[in-house]
Amino acid sequence: MHTTPVLKVGRTLRSGLKAFEEDRLHWLDEAAALGPVTGLQLGPVKCFVVSDGAIARQMLVTDGALWTRPPAVLAPIRIGGGENLFTQPDKAWAMLQPSVSPAFRRKALEQRLVDMDEIVAEEVGAIPMDATVDLELAMGRIALRVAAWVLLGERLEREAAEEIAQHQREIVHWVGTQLGKASGALPFAVGGRAREMRVHREVLNRYADQIIRQAQQATRQVDDVLGALLNARRAGKPLSHRQRRSHVLGLFLAGNETTTAALCWALAHAASAPVEWARVREDLNRVPFYVDETLRLTPAVWGLPRTPTKPGVVLNDGANQVRVRRGQPVTVYLRAINRESSIWSEPLRFDPSRHEHSDRNQQRSLIPFGLGPRGCIGQHLALAEMHSVVAALAQKGDVRIEGAIVEDPSFALRVKGGLRGRFTDREG
Repeated sequence: MHTTPVLKVGRTLRSGLKAFEEDRLHWLDEAAALGPVTGLQLGPVKCFVVSDGAIARQMLVTDGALWTRPPAVLAPIRIGGGENLFTQPDKAWAMLQPSVSPAFRRKALEQRLVDMDEIVAEEVGAIPMDATVDLELAMGRIALRVAAWVLLGERLEREAAEEIAQHQREIVHWVGTQLGKASGALPFAVGGRAREMRVHREVLNRYADQIIRQAQQATRQVDDVLGALLNARRAGKPLSHRQRRSHVLGLFLAGNETTTAALCWALAHAASAPVEWARVREDLNRVPFYVDETLRLTPAVWGLPRTPTKPGVVLNDGANQVRVRRGQPVTVYLRAINRESSIWSEPLRFDPSRHEHSDRNQQRSLIPFGLGPRGCIGQHLALAEMHSVVAALAQKGDVRIEGAIVEDPSFALRVKGGLRGRFTDREG
């Protein structure tokens, strides 16, 4: 039996949190290099990092009922967007899931997905050529318009989508700065930044109110995700207006944030690997491989935070059994799992071809949407949207990015400082 390695991040909790926040990926990568389960010591507080795919599956699927999301992660999201599908306590989600999950299945989304390509083509066509644009905002606008149509049956105009995307970006930025802070677990927020965040949230509240009101007044049958929320019952009672609004906002904040981030990384890789981008353009059958490689190397969901639901839950790394106390945080570090050299050759190289003939072990190690009871409910839409958008963007032209590309894991894995660049005429 081997001793579980422990990486000391700071002498005190305050210094540890500060050091961790200044370079989160550095500490997580250091932990992953020490073993499949590694402790991070932040003063008197110890948390753990899991960087092994088999242990991750055990936690998320087999032992899913033994793990839940830490309050320090959920509190900022609840403040920014309200209690929603992604922040629901496990018991509340278990009651709501039978009413909502069927509306997210591929068959239920099928008809709306047929019309998605039209929205994508319109949006991609509106991006100017040979002009520097805010690509992050453009990808956010696309994600919002697609989600509004597929999930809510709303034909959101481009101008409205851009306004909402801007406000959403500010809320997500605020949430990201709160995650990991000692004050992050507080169920309230104070200060000037919090007041600014509430202004942005109010804009989204008004939009959600409008969508819900229109659906309630509609003479047609609302058979989409919004309809499922309107008809959902918890303990036999319909959801309140506030609950419905929070769920709508949750779809925008969490679902669209990760899709937007993934699309931005697809463009970043297009600029750094133009040969692979050209291959996608020449053969659209390669789009799924390109998307899978984007999600492998730069997963929008870079890690899944968990904590035990009862005392003394054990992590078994094969050589050691690690006992985790209730309330003690564990990060399932998907970014490291996706870069495991024993599974992926040259793991830091962007190579979509590796997914053409990936073996079962590689397929099982790729966990871009989580697994188990709290796996991503919207993964079918996210993949369909990425396939459609990447195909349209590749056909538009080559990509040039301005500035350095640096990973920022504050909430979703984003490009630090945003993504600006331009489309140019295709070469070759």
